[in-house]
Parts: sequence; structure tokens; C-alpha cells
Amino acid sequence: MSKTKKALLIAALAALSAPVQAQTAAPLAPAEGIVIRTEGEVRVKPDLATIQAGIVSEGKTAAEALAKNTPALAKLVEAVKAAGIAGGDVRTSQVALVPRMTQPSASSSPQPRAPKIDGYEARTGLTVIVRDIAKAGPLIDALAAAGANEMSGIIFGLANEDTAKDAARQKAAEAARARASLYADKLGVKVGELVSIVEAEAEPPIRPMGDVRAYRMAAAGAPMAVEPGEITVSAALRTVWRIEK
Repeated sequence: MSKTKKALLIAALAALSAPVQAQTAAPLAPAEGIVIRTEGEVRVKPDLATIQAGIVSEGKTAAEALAKNTPALAKLVEAVKAAGIAGGDVRTSQVALVPRMTQPSASSSPQPRAPKIDGYEARTGLTVIVRDIAKAGPLIDALAAAGANEMSGIIFGLANEDTAKDAARQKAAEAARARASLYADKLGVKVGELVSIVEAEAEPPIRPMGDVRAYRMAAAGAPMAVEPGEITVSAALRTVWRIEK
């Protein structure tokens, strides 16, 4: 092989091996700094409530169960509208048709007997957003009077969570600088410039749930009292600060 061809072959092999070397090179070490993760929390009163109510109907056949369920659900919708709830705040949240199984009694036959369908259970549910919490208790009573025989609870929330979230973010930012200064002071260094800010995942808002296990099966007695409590809104922040010695 001539010297020229040999030189070209060496150059080609070097070019092919270069990307492999770049890909397998060790990653750069992270920049030095003080890494801080902080959280801010605020507690606010909720201004809306979400109520879930429904109808459970039984029948010998699926058609019979559904035939009972459909008009019963229509009565719940009428009660919701009569309470002044906007149409956009009402939606069907559950539709289910479940066979009711029975196990045949034991017999002298050594072969096990399969369970049989003894009827059907139809379930439909409504999710209602109440934007005036004072109406939540009377609405529960109205739903019970209209025939609701299943309720899973009340969840309280905020129509606009941004204001509370920004207040929590401000607390997280204030805590970041204070904590970085505390560590730097105790370790004999100074806090330099801020290198990076990353909004981390915070715990979801703690939304209190009302207890409706004792909801009324008829509109008798005093109206149900609803206590919304407060909601905790959180924000988390990850910051990196340079170290000045």
C-alpha cells in the first residue's frame, strides 16, 4: 500500500471514530452552588363546592332497571335546575349497569354450580358545581327529596386558584433566599448570584370534603349544615445560588 493511500485510510478511520468518542465522553460535572428546595403555603376559604349524587335502581332485567333509573335521574336534574344551578355546572358523571349475581345453594352433586344472574342494578350519577356555598346544604336536601339514594361527598374548591397560587409562590421565593443565606452563613461562605430557578411539583391542594353519610332520604327536618373549612394551596421552588468564598 502506498503512503498516500495509507494516510487517507488513517484519516477516514479517525473521522468515523470521532462521533463515537464524543458520545461516550463523560458528562460535564454540575456547576458548584447552593441548591435549595422550598415550599410556600397559603390557606384560603373555598368559594365553590362540588356535589356528587345519583340514583341506584334494581330490576329483574337490564331494561327494567334502566326504565326505573331514567325518570328518577330526570327528577334530580329538575331539582338542580330549580336550585338555580347553571346548566354548564351539571354533568352526568356515572353510568353503570351491573348484574346482580347469586350463588346456588350447595347440593349433593360433586360439580360446583356457577353463579346465576338474579337481576340488574342501574347506577347513574350527577356532578354538580355549586358556586354559592350557602346553597350546598339546601341542594343536598333537595336532591334527597327528589329521590337521590347515593351520595359520595362534597369537595370544596376555588373558582380561581391563581391568586392563592401566586401568594404561595411568593412565600417559596422568600424562603429560598433566606435558607440559602442560612446555610452559607453557617458554612463560612457567601451567597452569590442566582443561577437557576425551577418551579417544582408541589403537593396538590388539600381540598376538604364534607361528610354526607347522614344525608336525608326526605326533605324533613332542618336544612343540612355545610362547613367548608379552608383549602391549603402550595407551591414548590428549586433554586441554585453561586458560592462566593
